[in-house]
Amino acid sequence: MNNFSNSNKLSKLIDIGISLSKEKNINILLEKILNEARVLTNSDGGTVYLISNENQKLSFKIMQTESLNIKFGGSAEPVPDYIYPVKLYNEDGTKNLNNVSAVCALTGKTINIKNAYENDNYDFSGVKGFDKKHNYYSKSFLNVPLKDHKDKVIGVLQLLNPKKDGDIISFTDELVELVEALSSQASVALTNQLLIEEQKILFRSFIKLVAEALEHKDAVTGGHCNRVPVLTMMFAECINADKTDNYKDFSFTEDEMDELFVAGWLHDFGKVATPDHIMNKSTKLEGLYDKIDQIKLRFEILKRDVELNFYKNKLSTSDNDKKLLNEQLKKIDDEFKFLEVSNVGGEFMSEELQNRVHDIAKHKIELNNDLSPILNEEEVDFLTISRGTLSKEDREVMENHVSLTYTLLDKLPYPDHLKQVPFYAGCHHEKINGEGYPNGYKGDELPLQARIIAIADVFEGLTAPDRPYKEPYTLSKALKILKFMVNDGEIDPDLFNLFITKKLYLQYADDKLNPKQMDEINEKELLS
Repeated sequence: MNNFSNSNKLSKLIDIGISLSKEKNINILLEKILNEARVLTNSDGGTVYLISNENQKLSFKIMQTESLNIKFGGSAEPVPDYIYPVKLYNEDGTKNLNNVSAVCALTGKTINIKNAYENDNYDFSGVKGFDKKHNYYSKSFLNVPLKDHKDKVIGVLQLLNPKKDGDIISFTDELVELVEALSSQASVALTNQLLIEEQKILFRSFIKLVAEALEHKDAVTGGHCNRVPVLTMMFAECINADKTDNYKDFSFTEDEMDELFVAGWLHDFGKVATPDHIMNKSTKLEGLYDKIDQIKLRFEILKRDVELNFYKNKLSTSDNDKKLLNEQLKKIDDEFKFLEVSNVGGEFMSEELQNRVHDIAKHKIELNNDLSPILNEEEVDFLTISRGTLSKEDREVMENHVSLTYTLLDKLPYPDHLKQVPFYAGCHHEKINGEGYPNGYKGDELPLQARIIAIADVFEGLTAPDRPYKEPYTLSKALKILKFMVNDGEIDPDLFNLFITKKLYLQYADDKLNPKQMDEINEKELLS
């Protein structure tokens, strides 16, 4: 057994406290707590439990038995699923007073078992079964509660079989005192990390709640806000794993990964203030309702006028004259069908097609004893929108969501490792060539994090299954568009190459795309 003088004990405990306070990984922290306790007491084994499931159970987090070479949790393999948690309460709601660890947790008091085989206060049948199976002798147990800053029990530290000169001994008062002192220090370190972890969980849950709220407001945005961070983190994880190519000398820290994750989730936060009729505009003429139905009625009036004029001015109704009439009516129907297609919108409307809308608009119909154009100027302007369904004014309102994202997010009091969240989120429509918005940042002004969110945002938008104004693109078409954007200097070429060479596009597609979007990909062409 390790022998410590009083001064050495104090020095050792101080060193342990400093070491524990520096550890940020909870699982490793728990492992350190058990390791240090075992060293201080020269114990053969031990277990660390944490209370979980609404204070109903003690979950095994770390398990060690040196002589049997058993080591689970922490830096070792996770505790196997077949090792069930210890119930704190029975099925009838009464306290579990049969298990020594449960009683320690329920009472918050240290329990020292000198010999489990001679103790009738607790049920050690499971221990005895373990001993028989492994030819082991579980004699001495020390159970010490781990308490948080409010004196609430959060776990139990259990030690097994301290040794002296190779023989198993009982835990002396001195050892108990030493372990209780260590457990106090351990509890402080553990509580701090649990509080930090709880804050992280709360913050991330809030972020996801925001995305869910957006989905209730607008299914398109909500789905988008859920998928972009998935793809964003796929990029980041791949970069951290890439030790051969462009990113072999670079990796994101844990804090940077957390920061990127938050920025990815909140990149479209500003859309909370974007009007619904713009967010959900599925056609060019859509406002409170789709005005294409009004135009359809005017075309029916136009056809009526043509027919009336025909019969009014024709003395005969020969087959040839009827043929000319039918051709004229069919032309009118074709023109309306063309307007219907134009109303849906798309990635690009040529100047030729826009001119055809202008030509159609020259038709006149009689309304209220007055000749009026079949399309008014506003309708012509909307139907000739070259890309998507938004007018210039609508697009300005939509694009304002980026500035608003930054403005709103910048109001939050972030911890140091999240300070760049507003900036990263507010840059997702910037382009490397400086032609993006809202600030026209370019080149090195855009950090890697912003570039990642930008490419994730574009690819998700191209392949999204829930955009009201267009069908989702096939995988090959979406990747070709990304390639065009690379050639135009809009998105990061290294990230695009990573996307292809590491087959991130396929990993994402397998999980998020419809089977009908999956087609053949020519990687050589994309990388050339």
